[in-house]
Amino acid sequence: MKAEQYKVDDYIFHISDTVLDIMKSFIQDAKWKPESGGILLGQVKDKQVYVQKASVPCLFDRGSRYAFHRDKAAAQIIVNYEFVNSSRTVTYLGEWHTHPEEYPNPSPQDLRMINGQHALGELHIPFLIMAIQGISGRYVGMYKNNHLSKAVKL
Repeated sequence: MKAEQYKVDDYIFHISDTVLDIMKSFIQDAKWKPESGGILLGQVKDKQVYVQKASVPCLFDRGSRYAFHRDKAAAQIIVNYEFVNSSRTVTYLGEWHTHPEEYPNPSPQDLRMINGQHALGELHIPFLIMAIQGISGRYVGMYKNNHLSKAVKL
């Protein structure tokens, strides 16, 4: 599996080309394109995190030029399906979405969203990944202990 690698704290994130291609396919490079997003799924082995799958926006999600709201019920169906059908090895790792800026950074709304997701509990890992696809670049971060840390591309 080819991948981009990112490092934050002691963790190395391996984001598959399939996931990167999904995020890139929703780049907001025209004013009429809304923010889009989904969930990230994969495996954690020690401090190696393999982001292998990403969901695409569904009919129940809502996006506008500067906002994206993922339908939690639809996403949970995907999480449950992947977890059960992988013999409990593929798990929810976090969230991805787009921003209509060249090199994105998390907004206050993004921070509230990732904090809310983390606070819900029932996670199989001690952190969540936030990936934001911009027009020319991407933000990747890890939310852990009530703090979002930016990952460094390797």
